[in-house]
Amino acid sequence: MKKIQNIMVALAGDKNEQAVVSEAVRFTEQLNGTLTAIRVNDIHAGEMSMMMDSPKEIKAETIRSHIIEYGFKDYAEKIDIRIVEGEDIGETIAENCSDCDLLIVGHQKMSDFKAGVSDSTDESITNEVPCPVLVVEKK
Repeated sequence: MKKIQNIMVALAGDKNEQAVVSEAVRFTEQLNGTLTAIRVNDIHAGEMSMMMDSPKEIKAETIRSHIIEYGFKDYAEKIDIRIVEGEDIGETIAENCSDCDLLIVGHQKMSDFKAGVSDSTDESITNEVPCPVLVVEKK
């Protein structure tokens, strides 16, 4: 059985991911591992558009400041934060976590209607990545 050493946490960059970061830090410490954060920006993030609002571009500084706000300043200073672009979040994370032993993702509950129409982002991620996934409920 392979030892869990390299842990990655996928973050949306919003302010309701404290539980996700807390679990990532807890697993990293208990397993004496290394922690990497990943954020997938849409390929059109931050671009001007006349038709609709463009997706928000999240930068490493934003992720780092949220980690500090959650009370993990030490981790914020040393964590490797990967900001990548992609059209499909699950595929993009899978492409970037080939060296991971565990991926931690957050889950936001959806309405029954939305859940019946489409997969959640965390479900699409778990379908794509080659490693075990821990899903943590966002509060």
